[in-house]
Amino acid sequence: MDRLVLWLGRSPTLGFAISRVAFSVAATWQANAMFGGEAYFAHTLLLLHAAIWIWTGIGIAQNSLTPPLGLLLRPVSLIFDLIAFLTVIVLCEPLQIAALGCLFFVAWSASDRFGRSAIIVIGFCLIFAFMTRGYYEAWTTVRPTPDVSRAIDSLTVVIGCIIAASMLSMSILEQRLINWTERLQGVGLSFQKSLAQFLVEQISPLMNSRYCAFVWETMDEDVIHCDLIDGAGVRHLMLPQKQIDNLLGIQPREAPFLYSTQSPRLLLRSRIGILRHERAPELGDTIMDLFGAGQGASFFVQAGELRGRMFVGTSHGWSPALLLRCLRVQEGVDLFLERHFFFLAWRQRTFVEARQALSRDLHDSVLQTLAALRVRLATAIHGLSAAGVTDQLAELKSMEELVTSEQAHLRRLLSHRHSSSPHSAVDLIREVERCCRFIALQWAVDCRLNPVDRAMTVSAETAAEVEFLIREATANAVKHANARHITVSIAQVDDEILIALKDNPGTEAKAQESYTGDFELQSQSIMKRLGKIGGTAYFHNLSMNSLISIRLPSSLPRSPI
Repeated sequence: MDRLVLWLGRSPTLGFAISRVAFSVAATWQANAMFGGEAYFAHTLLLLHAAIWIWTGIGIAQNSLTPPLGLLLRPVSLIFDLIAFLTVIVLCEPLQIAALGCLFFVAWSASDRFGRSAIIVIGFCLIFAFMTRGYYEAWTTVRPTPDVSRAIDSLTVVIGCIIAASMLSMSILEQRLINWTERLQGVGLSFQKSLAQFLVEQISPLMNSRYCAFVWETMDEDVIHCDLIDGAGVRHLMLPQKQIDNLLGIQPREAPFLYSTQSPRLLLRSRIGILRHERAPELGDTIMDLFGAGQGASFFVQAGELRGRMFVGTSHGWSPALLLRCLRVQEGVDLFLERHFFFLAWRQRTFVEARQALSRDLHDSVLQTLAALRVRLATAIHGLSAAGVTDQLAELKSMEELVTSEQAHLRRLLSHRHSSSPHSAVDLIREVERCCRFIALQWAVDCRLNPVDRAMTVSAETAAEVEFLIREATANAVKHANARHITVSIAQVDDEILIALKDNPGTEAKAQESYTGDFELQSQSIMKRLGKIGGTAYFHNLSMNSLISIRLPSSLPRSPI
């Protein structure tokens, strides 16, 4: 019952159809009362019955016509309905109130099709009809028929109830949309899932849809994503370029439109608000392949760094009222996204300020401590230069070089945080070579990078993640496996970076079987960091050494989208 009442408020189609049938039944009874008692009017009565029900059938069936035929016939049908109901108001007094009720749906349909100015035109026509009632003789029944009068009154009450239910339904729908928009604005950043999945989960129940798909991209990416919710749940799809072009190539881009897989036409409003149709047979085929057969509505979304198009599968006919409802939903989504990206930028700015404060603390504390340690080492080296202790001097000089390298690394990190974007491009091979030289100084081991034929350009954030993983894995190998020689190999395959670290403990290694198995890496710091970026790591126990293999995406996620 709730769905029926709400459907009455979405468009005048259902309410008008029920009222039209009730009015036709009342008109049939009135015709029987007027002409049924005379054999001379039998043929006329039969023609009148046929005309009433043919008009009723055509009026109901024309709502299912697809563009462009539906757009052409709809104004003709409304004009014919207006003339018919005004004629009944002027000439047939028993059906006057029922005709006035049906005229309400004519005005509603006309306002959907032509705007609110159509209601003013219909109002003037109604005034003119009442003014001309005194110049015509009304159709009256020869013999009074109380049963027919009571039946017509009952059907008139039915039409009135349909009008009341439609108005109540419009109010309920409007209030639900307002409440939905207000709840959406209150979310901010408080959802534990991707932004695209959150949107489809919110829009799907609001539109009572069979499926809801969001095809989207961000301003700095060339990849188009698709998040879909249907009977199978929420899932992420990767679409080929041809399907993406068909889904996003509708012009004007910002206009909502209605579609059906049974029609090559779309119904949309132009930039000046005029209903028109467009041919898009490829869109119907693509929607059939991705989402299945049926009807639906689509609207454009753009706010902040996110833009895309929402596709909602719902039964609507070719109702202009649904286009207006899509506009309201679109405005609510855009407002939510603007608020979301504002809070996101505010949070990122807060983190930047916190990092800057930490950088100042590091500059004032750690760097000064390293500088003091370097001065003391230099003083000790100068004091031992004439003592002839070559081994101790070499160790102190190595420690001084390590401190100098760490100072340069920290200054470069702080400068990078302040001046450059974490998503600027760097050469990964050069960064890893520098990391290996630092590791050799830090742990006094032989750490080398296998030669790579080609350069690997990644974001600075990705290079920093790779450096952390290599340094942490090397520290584990030195501390727990007494590794003295470490070989680092790196490669890029498709959208992933593969890292392998093989250690060789030298003469202290025990002979084992040629292969003893693979195990998930036990380092909590490495696995926790890989879990955040969608990477994996495994430990391989070999005969004379061990191997750590790490896999991570070459493009790290920027935001919760």
